[in-house]
Amino acid sequence: MFNYDIRNDKSLKEAIIHLVAFFDLFEYPLTGYEIWYYLDKPGQLSDLLKFLANDSPIIKQKNGFYFLAQREEIIITRQKRYNYTNRKLKIAKRFSYWFNLLPFIKTIAISNSIGAHNLREGSDIDFFIITSPNRIWLSRFLCAGLAKLLNRRPTKRNKQDKICLSFYITKDHLNLTDLKLPFNDPYFDYWIRSLILLYNKKGIYQQFLIANKLAKGELLPLKHPKNSLVDKLEKLTKKWQLQIMSPDLKKEMNNSDGVVVNDQVLKLYLGDRRREFLDKFNCKINEIFQKIN
Repeated sequence: MFNYDIRNDKSLKEAIIHLVAFFDLFEYPLTGYEIWYYLDKPGQLSDLLKFLANDSPIIKQKNGFYFLAQREEIIITRQKRYNYTNRKLKIAKRFSYWFNLLPFIKTIAISNSIGAHNLREGSDIDFFIITSPNRIWLSRFLCAGLAKLLNRRPTKRNKQDKICLSFYITKDHLNLTDLKLPFNDPYFDYWIRSLILLYNKKGIYQQFLIANKLAKGELLPLKHPKNSLVDKLEKLTKKWQLQIMSPDLKKEMNNSDGVVVNDQVLKLYLGDRRREFLDKFNCKINEIFQKIN
């Protein structure tokens, strides 16, 4: 997140520029409400809107959207993607209904959409899943098997509207701080804030938000399931999945930002681009402030 002092107009202005510039990487202009939300609600929304009304050579506004100067065309891009996302959301809801019937699945959300309703037409649909403790491997086995059976797994040739099942965590690993890049990881911060919730059992998603300091409240005590037969199935499905894991994933396993494999986290992204986005963002910000100064 971008630090600022709400009492300091210059500090707030710079934070807004940082925010709008970051979302510009994804061709996503922001509404006034979204700026207020992503800046952790600095005071009253009405006061922020008045602040945004001040003329700026860097941030422009049209039809309720705020964007970098000379980037007005991304308004049309956002509007197109809104329609794509609505279609994908209907698909995801229908498909996740079956996942929700599995007793070990506690939360299902659409991920990798920086900005609400910002999915590309040809993209697959990334799921983020929270499971019971000690049931992550069995949960992945059942979810991936069902997706395969229903011909919903993405392939190199066809990803559009397919279901990508590459990120699972357990209830005893809700805090994702250890998965962030060192020093600065704006993508990860906004990745969490842009999750689109599909299913939520017993308030687990709220616990996830509390664990990641995105909501206030207390974390509830955990109960670890104990069932000798299911425990054996968990171990068997883990062993089998590790055996058939692709050579590329095995090579990157626990050696890269995108591939983390253990009994609490399964993050299987060979193409984790957070460092690339951070570099592009830093270049864009340097360019902007060189013009200002």
